[in-house]
Amino acid sequence: MMDQVRLKAGLVLAGPDLQSIRNGAILIEAGRIAAVGEDGAVPCPPGCEQRDLGGATLMPGMIDAHMHTFGVDSTQLHLLATEREPYRAARALSELKRMLHAGFTSARCLGSTIGPDVRRAIDDGFAEGPRLKVAGGFISSTSGTWDSRYVSLSVARSSGEVADGPAGLVQAVRQRVREGADFIKLGLSKGGVHDRYHAWGDDPLNQVATFSLEEVRAAVEEAHRNQLYVSAHAIGEEPVRLAIEGGVDIIEHGYGITPQTRALLVEQKKIVVTTISQLHFHRAAYDAYRYPQWERDAYERHWAIMQRDFKLGLEAGVRFALGTDLIGGPTHPLHEAAMEFQLAVEWGMSKHQALHAGTMTGAEALGIASQTGSLEVGKAADIIAVQGNPLLDIATLGKPLLVVKEGRTIRAA
Repeated sequence: MMDQVRLKAGLVLAGPDLQSIRNGAILIEAGRIAAVGEDGAVPCPPGCEQRDLGGATLMPGMIDAHMHTFGVDSTQLHLLATEREPYRAARALSELKRMLHAGFTSARCLGSTIGPDVRRAIDDGFAEGPRLKVAGGFISSTSGTWDSRYVSLSVARSSGEVADGPAGLVQAVRQRVREGADFIKLGLSKGGVHDRYHAWGDDPLNQVATFSLEEVRAAVEEAHRNQLYVSAHAIGEEPVRLAIEGGVDIIEHGYGITPQTRALLVEQKKIVVTTISQLHFHRAAYDAYRYPQWERDAYERHWAIMQRDFKLGLEAGVRFALGTDLIGGPTHPLHEAAMEFQLAVEWGMSKHQALHAGTMTGAEALGIASQTGSLEVGKAADIIAVQGNPLLDIATLGKPLLVVKEGRTIRAA
């Protein structure tokens, strides 16, 4: 790799607002953006490597603000309790390499016990993958979001992913800090006692809150003391209101709510992460993987309310970041994350809004907006090139011509 690389393209989407620059260029030095602007204004130092991408568009690398490094077959999630973690890490790293080559230069793992070690392997240069920010293991109450009754309570508690009471929540946060988590993930909603779809509930309008306000505030206070953001799985009115009142920083899913709660999200400028792809890929897999009717019915109810509240959120001014909630193959491949951009546009986002939500706002959700998320001087050279103009055809994001992470070419046409 040369120390200086100059990229030229028919269109460059530059700055925090993705300003369109016709016949633009970017100069990369030592992994960072040294100059960006019109072709004639960007220097070309002697000996600099030059690449002319013709009519392509250069833009920031995409960011998935909600995914998981599970490293198990997506149709057999019960293996999370028994599969050996070294195998899971190897599988996850293979999937993450494909995700990076698909144009995602950063991603946020919202819960996986192997997350910190997978991130470390990438950061230390032993594996290829997006720049990861990880939560480590989930934090769930007994019988909460991810505590399945099909796993013995002793095993669930020994995993460190179940915590109860303010003191228990503080201890769980400290354990995540010790393990190297970048942020904390709480599960604040679940289905009712007799719901078959426990984690998300059979009905998004009939959710149960998993923690008390005192417990949530204790976890948030401890996380903030350690300078970590808190994110929460929250579906339904009571859980989303609990997240807001408890001081949670970022809301995952965030639908099934009232206009009053939506107004609070807007007033407090909370980021809500979309996760449309999770349901999209389930729906696409119904027949091939023989989903039972009850499960299809639950997903259809969630799909309808998620779509309704996404559109209402856009109208109200909710700050959305794009996240997929993809967990890996075969049904939810990480490298298909660009589908979230297409779905957001289909549901009413402008293409410009979607690009911003999947780059700049995503970087903010990851806590790295000062480092990446836009093509600005001094930021990391996390760049992709796509054929044509994504402001006209968002589907071009699905097949990047060039992927650059921190100045290193990952994929080139």
